[in-house]
Amino acid sequence: MATSKHIAPTTTLTPLIAGILLASGLAVGAEGSSEHQTIASAVKGGSAKLHFRLRHEEVDVDNLSEDEARALTLRTRLNYSTGRYQGLGVSVEMDNITEIDGDNYPTSPALKNSGNFPGRAIIADPEGTEVNQAYISYKQGKTEARYGRQRINLDNQRFVGGVGFRQNEQTYDAFSIAHEITAADTNIYYAHVNNVNRIFGEDDPALSDTDSSTEILNINYSGLEAGDFIFYSYLLDQKLSDTQLDTYGLRFSGKSNGLGYQAEYATQERELPNGNEADADYIFLEGSVDLAGATFALGFENLQSDEGDFGFSTPLATGHKFQGWTDQFLLTPNEGIQDIYLSVGAKFDDIKLLAVYHDFQSDKDNLSGDDDLGSEIGFLASKKIGEYKLSLKYANYDAGDDSFNKSDTEKLWLTVSGAF
Repeated sequence: MATSKHIAPTTTLTPLIAGILLASGLAVGAEGSSEHQTIASAVKGGSAKLHFRLRHEEVDVDNLSEDEARALTLRTRLNYSTGRYQGLGVSVEMDNITEIDGDNYPTSPALKNSGNFPGRAIIADPEGTEVNQAYISYKQGKTEARYGRQRINLDNQRFVGGVGFRQNEQTYDAFSIAHEITAADTNIYYAHVNNVNRIFGEDDPALSDTDSSTEILNINYSGLEAGDFIFYSYLLDQKLSDTQLDTYGLRFSGKSNGLGYQAEYATQERELPNGNEADADYIFLEGSVDLAGATFALGFENLQSDEGDFGFSTPLATGHKFQGWTDQFLLTPNEGIQDIYLSVGAKFDDIKLLAVYHDFQSDKDNLSGDDDLGSEIGFLASKKIGEYKLSLKYANYDAGDDSFNKSDTEKLWLTVSGAF
C-alpha cells in the first residue's frame, strides 16, 4: 500500500513546492544551481531527472525455521530542482517502490518478530510512495543553507549516512549549513535534525521515523598534503526512547603514491532515561596499496564495549557498508565487536570486481565466555553500459559461537539502474 511521509519541519513548504512544480510543468533546462534574474526564469530553468533501480534479492538463513525470501522490486525516483533566484532554490524528490514479484516477506525485524511471517527472511525494501527530499536552499558564495527533508552523507558514512543501497533511502528533516573557508582549506558542516526518515517506511510498527533533536558538526581540514583531517561531534537526543548518545571523534584519511591510509578514533557516552550512563570507544585503521592493477586493503574496526553492558553505537550510519553485507551487526552487540577485514579490488574490461573477507570477534567475552562472532565473505561485480549500471553482489556469513544466537546467512542481489 502506498504511503506518504509526513515532513516534520517543512509542512508549510508543501503548497509552495507543489505550486512551483505545477507552474513549471517539470521543465528541464539549465543546471538547477544556476542564478536567474526572475522567479519565473528560475522555475523554467530548473532541472528534472528520472531514475530507476530494478533489483532481485534472495536471502537464505540457516536457522530453525529455515527462513528465506525472494523479491523483485523497482524503485522509481523523480527529482526536480529550480534554478536560483537571489540565492534561493527549491528541490523536491519523490520515490516509488513497487514489488513486482516475490514472497510475502517482512521488511523489518519488528514485522518479522510479530509472528506474521513464519519461515520468511527480512528484505528491508517496503512498498510505497514517499517524499525522499523536499527543501528550500539559500546559497551565497561558499555558504549554502538548507531547510527541509534532505540527504546527509558525511565522510565514509560510518556515523551519518543515507543507507543508499536499500530501495528506500534514509533522509533527514533538518536545517543544515555548509561553509567553505577557502583560505584556511576548511569545510564546516552543521545540521540540526528534527526527524530521521528510516529505510523501513512510514508504516513500520517500531522502526519508522525517529523523532529526535540531534546536533551534527563536521569540520574537515584539507590543508595537509598527506590527507584530510576531520573533527566531528554528533549529539543524538532520541525522543521516543529518551536516550542521549553523544559522540566526539577525529578522522584522518589520504592517499599517496598508490598507498592509502585511514585512521579514526571516537569516544561515546550514552545516557538512559533513568540516568544510567555508559561509555565506549571506537577505533578504525585501514591501509591499502595499488599493485599490479589491483587494490589490496587491510583494515581493523573496533566498536568497543563498556564491560559487556553497552556496545559503541552508530544509529545514523549507512550500516550496510560496514561489517559485512549480510547486515548481521547493524546493531552493535553489548559485548562490542572487532572486525578484521581484507579486500581485493580490480577492473577488467570495464568490469569492476571486489572481494571482501571479514573475521568478527566480540570486544568482550559474553556470559558464556565466548567471543567468536563468525566470518563473512563477499563478492561484487559491476559494469556500466551507456546510461545503465549492472551489478551482481553476493555475501555468505558463517556464524560463530552458538551463544551469540547468529545463523549462517546467504544473500544475493542482481541490480540494474539508470537515469534519464
